[in-house]
Amino acid sequence: MHKSIAIGFCAAVALLASAHAHAQKAKDTLRIAANDQYSILSPYDLPLDEASPFYNEIYSPLIVLNENTGQYVGELAKAWRHVDDKTLEFDLRDDITLHTGKKFTADDIKASIEYAIDPKTKIRSQNRYTWVKSVEKLGDYKIRVNLEKPYALDLFAFAYRFTTMDSDVLSKMENKAEYGRVSGASAGPYKIASYDRNTGFVLQKFDKLNIAHRRAPIGRVVIAPITDDQTQIAQLLTGGLDVLRNVSESNAVELAKQKNIEITPTASSQYVYITIDAIARSGRKEFEDVRVRKAIGMAINRDQIAKEIIPGGKKVGEVMEALCFPFTVGCGYTVKPYGYNVAEAKKLMAEAGFKDGIEVAIQVHEPYKDIAVAISGQLRDIGIRATVQPMTITQYVKMREDGKLTMFVGSRPTANFPETIETLESFFEGSRDYWKDDLIMKSIAEARQITDDKARAKVLTPALDRNNAQVYVLPIATTPWVFAHSQEIRIGENQIKARTVNISDIFWK
Repeated sequence: MHKSIAIGFCAAVALLASAHAHAQKAKDTLRIAANDQYSILSPYDLPLDEASPFYNEIYSPLIVLNENTGQYVGELAKAWRHVDDKTLEFDLRDDITLHTGKKFTADDIKASIEYAIDPKTKIRSQNRYTWVKSVEKLGDYKIRVNLEKPYALDLFAFAYRFTTMDSDVLSKMENKAEYGRVSGASAGPYKIASYDRNTGFVLQKFDKLNIAHRRAPIGRVVIAPITDDQTQIAQLLTGGLDVLRNVSESNAVELAKQKNIEITPTASSQYVYITIDAIARSGRKEFEDVRVRKAIGMAINRDQIAKEIIPGGKKVGEVMEALCFPFTVGCGYTVKPYGYNVAEAKKLMAEAGFKDGIEVAIQVHEPYKDIAVAISGQLRDIGIRATVQPMTITQYVKMREDGKLTMFVGSRPTANFPETIETLESFFEGSRDYWKDDLIMKSIAEARQITDDKARAKVLTPALDRNNAQVYVLPIATTPWVFAHSQEIRIGENQIKARTVNISDIFWK
């Protein structure tokens, strides 16, 4: 979410900033803005990227993937194994205490898994869990998980999607979907201390944390839902908040001038892309010609967008070479996107019969409007006259489902499931697919059956290369997290996840 605010407003409220800016360090209380009112904090019932920096620090999975080393690390499990291609077993730790004070046992993870896979449970994207057929308790500290069929990403999914709840609390709840509001108890570094829909959540450091790679550097975190951008910035400047996330480039420049405010951009695992309808679902046959799509790819100066348009890009931005990052599991490619070359792009347009250019609309998710505007300006250099149509995510989904997108600018978050099959599926399956490429679909289907990460990457290489060569989905650049915060705050790096900042990565100086 990019924040827009008049510079004059910033200057006016800055006069109030010094009076209150450091009031909360002494209380060891971090106050951070949320862009939405979260009804709950739960990865099961609210799998929202915007909320994940908070709920990731509440809940604990059985295992995690250290994205810096590529190795799985035990969290609530101490050992795990494939009995066969449809059976997993986990040996559980016997020294973990849940937020409720109860000792963690097999009952808790069994109840959590069964909640996720139960057809009666109405959670978003339940197909992420239903590859699990059943779970058996083999003892107080051992479970067996039976799969519907072999699934190459089973361990990966346990690291990123299945989290633990207190079975005693869950069993007593009439509406179990309220767990993330009423309790939220798990074994993470922070526990939910209080909740109010209007004032937000309060998280408290869990004093019985017993997981080496988890931490809670600040004692208390207040998450304040403030949907208005100007109010957020005013609260930061007057000392009502300590941290804002995702401020715009222009606001970052102005806020950096204010006393007691610092700007910290950090690298992210989210990137901006543009899609081009290659099968005329939207009725625009011009874009079926690969020469036109190549011309578009060559006309877009991705390096300029990365460094000059995207907030924080000048310091930590990165031009993308594929639909995945080098650290993304299963990411392998040999063909890069076409380089910036306006002269060659003009030649391709002429060869395709469009020497006089084309008129087209670029649809864009509202937060990335500035990027779409920059792209439209660059496309004019090769005769493509593009108008920009900002839209909400709801409007985008409807247009996508109706087959009305010709060119679309959006973003792809990968932090909560950094795996290449997942990324390719999100573009090339169902109503999202504006390409219907047999080679890509075949690669995805084959890769689903391969458990070895390196072997899977090899199978996915032709799909990634094909996308770049045909300019179906052009990856542009990363979108850094840009934090505006009190000078008493330091933004650190996550110990496990690459390019991710959760609340456990925020420190007092």
